[in-house]
Amino acid sequence: MEVQKQRIVLIDDSANDLQVTRRFLERRGYDVTPAQSGEEGLKLAQQHVPDAFIVDYRMPGLDGFEVTRRIKADPELQTIPVLMLTGSDSAEHVVEGLGAGAEDFVTKGSDMEIIVARLRSLLRMKAYQDQLRRMNSQMTRDLQIARRVQEALVPQRAFSSPRLEIRSAYIPSEVLSGDFYDYFVQDDSMYLFVADVSGHGLPAAILVSLLKSYIHTEAANDRSLSDFMARLNDFLFSVSLPTQFATAALFRINEGREVVYSNAAHPPFLLHQRETRRTLVLEQPSNLLGAMPNMLFEEHSVTVSPGDTLFVYTDGLTDRVNRDGDFYSIDRIAAVLESSRDADLATTYDAIYADVSNFLATEEFKDDIAFVVTRFH
Repeated sequence: MEVQKQRIVLIDDSANDLQVTRRFLERRGYDVTPAQSGEEGLKLAQQHVPDAFIVDYRMPGLDGFEVTRRIKADPELQTIPVLMLTGSDSAEHVVEGLGAGAEDFVTKGSDMEIIVARLRSLLRMKAYQDQLRRMNSQMTRDLQIARRVQEALVPQRAFSSPRLEIRSAYIPSEVLSGDFYDYFVQDDSMYLFVADVSGHGLPAAILVSLLKSYIHTEAANDRSLSDFMARLNDFLFSVSLPTQFATAALFRINEGREVVYSNAAHPPFLLHQRETRRTLVLEQPSNLLGAMPNMLFEEHSVTVSPGDTLFVYTDGLTDRVNRDGDFYSIDRIAAVLESSRDADLATTYDAIYADVSNFLATEEFKDDIAFVVTRFH
C-alpha cells in the first residue's frame, strides 16, 4: 500500500525562494503546495487541510505573523503546526512569532537540512497530538456510554407507596460519579441505601455497580443490618482497589413505624418530626466500608410518625464552599424542612433543590451530590 505523503503548504512571496524550497522538500518526500501570498496560502489550506505550514514572515499584504494568527483562529487549521522563516533570529521576531502562534522558527537562508529537521520535529509532535486527540475522543464516548449505564443503576427520582413517598436527586460533578443511592422493596420491607465511593471516574462507577448488585442480592429481613454491613464491608474490600473505600447509610423501613438503620462513616441524616416541629440530627460514627476487612458495625432504630420527613445525603453537599468561604450547612436543609412541614413532598423537594442549586460553590469545592427525601404517611 502506497504511503500517503505529508502535505505542506509553503507560503513565500519570493518566486525563487519558493521554488528552491519546494524542490528540496519534494526530494525529501513531501507533497508541497506553494503559494506566493498569505491570502492564497490560506485559501489552499481551507480546500485541503495540510499537515504543516512553512511561512515567510516578511510578505506584502498579509505578512507571516498575520497569516499565522489567522491559521490559529481557524477551528479547522488551528492544530496545524507553523514553521516560520524569519529574516533574522532576533528576539523581537521570535516574540512576535510566538505571540502569533508559530510553533518554531528558522532563519531564512539557513541550511535546508535544518528546515527539514525542524519540520520533521513538528510533524512528529503533531502526529502524537493527533493520536492523543483520537484517544481522548474515544475515551469521551466510552465515558458517556458508561454514564448512561450508571444513570440506569439509579432508581426513578420519585417513588410512592401507601407507607411513604420519596424524591431524590443525583448531581454528578464529573461524567462519572462515585455517589450512589438506591431504594427497593424486598420481603415487605423498604430498603434505602446511600453511599459515597472515594474518587471519581470509571473506577468509582464500577464499584457503584458492584454495590448495587450486592445489596439487591443479599438484603434480607432475617439478617440484622449490622451483619449486612459487615458482610458488605468484606465484599467491598475484596473487589476494590487499595485506595478505594466508601461511606454508606442503610435503612430498612419495616411494617409499622420502625426505621432500622446502620451507618458506615456516613454524614449524619435529618429526621423532621412534624408533630413536635423538631428536626433531629442523627449520627452514629462508625467504620468506613472497604478500608479493612472484618470490621464491626452497629444497628439503630427510630420510630417515625405520619408527616415525618427523612433527609439523607452525601458529603458533596456540605463540602460545597462559596466565594465567601462559607460551607453549605445542613441547618439550611433543616430550615427548609421546618418551613415546609405542611407542604406536599414535591414542594419540599423543590425548595431543597433550589436552595442547593442557588448556593454557588467554587469549582475547587464542587463535588458529587446525591440526596433522598422521604415523607412517611
